[in-house]
Amino acid sequence: MSELERFAIIGHPVAHSLSPQLYEFFMKEFGAKGNCIRATGLKLQNILKMLHNLGIHHINVTHPFKEIILKHVVSLSPEAKSIGAVNTVSVDSKRQMSGHNTDHEGIRLSLFSRFQELRGTRVLIIGAGGAGRAAAFALSCTGAEVEIANRDHARGRQLAKDFSFRFRPLENISSVLSSIDILVWTIPGYPVNICPSLAAHQFVLDANYNLEPEACYFGNAKRIDGLNWLIYQGWKSYCLFSHREAALGENMLNKARQFLQDNRHLRTSRPIALIGFMGAGKTTVGKQLAAQTGWEFLDTDKMCEAAAGKTISSIFYENGENEFRRIEKEQIEIALKRNNAIISLGGGALMTPGIAEMLKKYAFTVWLYQSRKTIRERCLNSSIRPMFDSASFGKLMKEREPFYLSSSDLIVDSEGGSVEEICDFMISEFSFLD
Repeated sequence: MSELERFAIIGHPVAHSLSPQLYEFFMKEFGAKGNCIRATGLKLQNILKMLHNLGIHHINVTHPFKEIILKHVVSLSPEAKSIGAVNTVSVDSKRQMSGHNTDHEGIRLSLFSRFQELRGTRVLIIGAGGAGRAAAFALSCTGAEVEIANRDHARGRQLAKDFSFRFRPLENISSVLSSIDILVWTIPGYPVNICPSLAAHQFVLDANYNLEPEACYFGNAKRIDGLNWLIYQGWKSYCLFSHREAALGENMLNKARQFLQDNRHLRTSRPIALIGFMGAGKTTVGKQLAAQTGWEFLDTDKMCEAAAGKTISSIFYENGENEFRRIEKEQIEIALKRNNAIISLGGGALMTPGIAEMLKKYAFTVWLYQSRKTIRERCLNSSIRPMFDSASFGKLMKEREPFYLSSSDLIVDSEGGSVEEICDFMISEFSFLD
């Protein structure tokens, strides 16, 4: 692995993911340098292309891509093939992807941290998606008596058949709840129409590590949150990416849990900052987001013009770029003090020392990504792009992309989408915008 380690977690929604913090913890423990970013987009194929262009070849995969990504990989580990889902992808220099699955290790180790023996234990798995399939695989060699319950009967029956388990329609689980020992909850959230009431001697392994169910949602059962599951699978993935062979000891597990608990909450009270190259659509998308959510829209370029009393082109021509960057930093600092705001930043803002640090401290930063081809086409005929020069375009992109990458809390590939599609997609990433 190169000196600078780069990882991505892809899914939708993925803004809530703690994988970046988890990889940050692992890298600190090993003295490695790098970053892990959250990435999403309208099309999986475009997300994968974007990550390749950004030099990111180590990818964790979450809902809803764990099964969809199978058609993009050229090789599968035996576990991933048996499970029929992938949560870990390595990409070689030829863009050939190999798929692995470490979810089953997260499930297995989470259960064995509580139970010495699972043989004869009655387990009900709720869900038949990628996580449900990993749970079935993890339990298939333990001797546990397993049933699968799923809303989609055909999908649930197929999973049960694949692992020689029994299937039970989700709407009929009430009759079996009193007889199980463990409920493995692999579906996102906590639907109000299910609410499995369990007794104090029963356990729930809950894949939702960043959500808390309502009090007594699972009755009086002992809930094992998904944090250990996340850490164990993340550790296995990190070791695979970095070619390390090491067990995750109890001391490091506890340190990782504490680190994530200290960094687990999405910064919902902070403004959303849109970054990216000129022509990426930050202003257009930002205005539409504000219109749909009722949040305030702030364009820092317009704020600079108002503060200087002249256009940006005039500031550059009459006062020089340094003066513009001074004004820009001042206006960004003002904008970041506003709550419930969508802020569009200029394409070169992050090149100014101190601005990236302000974003990390005060905003949730979204890189609105478009391909270089799209950006070039949008900018060539624009009269309001003072920094755009076709001859130096590639050099400018190469200089700025590392700053966008290191400053982003989320990258959204919006290639090919309408403004409305992009905004609807982004709003579904942020539940607090609803």
